[in-house]
Amino acid sequence: MAPAMPKQRAVHLPDNEEVARLLLEKHRSMLEKDIPDNLSLTLSNAYRNVCAAKEPIRTLKDLLKIKGVGPWVIRLIKESFPASSPDLSPPKCKEKGKKGKKIKRPEHSPELVCSNSASMASQELIQLTSQEQLSYSSEVQTTGSAEFTMLDKDTGGMGNSILAMPPRLSNEKFLEAYEVVLILDDREIFGSRGKRVVGNIHSKFHVPVEIKRLPVGDGIWIARHRRSHTEYVLDFIVERKSVTDLVSSIRDSRYKDQKLRLKKCGLRKLIYLVEGDPNPLGASESIKTACFTTEILEGFDVQRTTGYSDTENTYGHLTLSIIDYYSTNFSIGANTCRVCLTYDEFVKKCCDPKKLTVSDIFALQLMQVPQVTEETAVAVIELYPTLVSLARAYSMLDGDTPAQEKMLNMKSKMVNAGASRNIFKLVWGEG
Repeated sequence: MAPAMPKQRAVHLPDNEEVARLLLEKHRSMLEKDIPDNLSLTLSNAYRNVCAAKEPIRTLKDLLKIKGVGPWVIRLIKESFPASSPDLSPPKCKEKGKKGKKIKRPEHSPELVCSNSASMASQELIQLTSQEQLSYSSEVQTTGSAEFTMLDKDTGGMGNSILAMPPRLSNEKFLEAYEVVLILDDREIFGSRGKRVVGNIHSKFHVPVEIKRLPVGDGIWIARHRRSHTEYVLDFIVERKSVTDLVSSIRDSRYKDQKLRLKKCGLRKLIYLVEGDPNPLGASESIKTACFTTEILEGFDVQRTTGYSDTENTYGHLTLSIIDYYSTNFSIGANTCRVCLTYDEFVKKCCDPKKLTVSDIFALQLMQVPQVTEETAVAVIELYPTLVSLARAYSMLDGDTPAQEKMLNMKSKMVNAGASRNIFKLVWGEG
């Protein structure tokens, strides 16, 4: 079934009618070529926002300022974009009561004026092309939410290169060569809803979702080559925190250790997703402070969600935005020296098994548990250096759940009751 052709909209400013017409015609012509739904949605959003714009759009730079218009849209229409003339009106005097001083302009021949105008237009296009290569705006999918501007932000230390790209082995387009898969950590606190979460994201956003144990973070995206099946980790990672867990992490400083591990994982776009309403906990101010610190001082992108369903939508929208970014910049990425890590390289970089012992890895796993600080984890591995030895100790008390929950608390003063109970639930309660 052919997609419905977009309808013409009323344009707020008459000056923008020609730009709106160009976008509409381009959208209709590309629909006849059967473009992907996410690119069609990008053009639809760009057209709607141009029609609603309250400022005149005279140059490509003006168009780039419109919400929903990114480098891909600019490249699509710049060949037929109406030429703009520079503003040659005399400067206005800013002080009241004084007349602007007349400036005597040198006379130029018509040929020279035309040459200068062409030079300025050419220079503008050159600057725009450079901006496209350095821009992270992409065409962000804003369906259902106006807050997905994460790709518009630069990340500290990114230099002048675009994000890491999977290798381009042929002239194929990104989605022809790779399948983008959202990977969620199997310890994500979705409880029994895990399978439903995967199904909901897949059915609503038509993106594949898989669950596996991640060495760091709660969500990543991989580009799986369609022929060789090699998996490359895209330059994005999510650390998801419920407000309850975040408050606990702030109190025991666990969230600082987790953010430090994220910074060392080799991926550039670090996303901190805070889920839930902090007001019932009376921790609204501490949550805000933590979010400001994480975003402004530490360079993370902070996203807020209201609950499970909103988190599912956030993962879905982020996936569409990431697909759009790589689809747009894949050809540019062929010229960059940065290539995405394979999944195995990513795991090795995060774990570095040459330096970590089994006990060290067990301690890092324990530090992901609420109320477990570094000191608590060290105290636990002094008693039980491996996960197997701790599980064996719990098995000795099988049938006496209260004693199992209090076991670590009774053996070490460094392990409080809450941490003891949470470790038991992780190790024994989940098998």
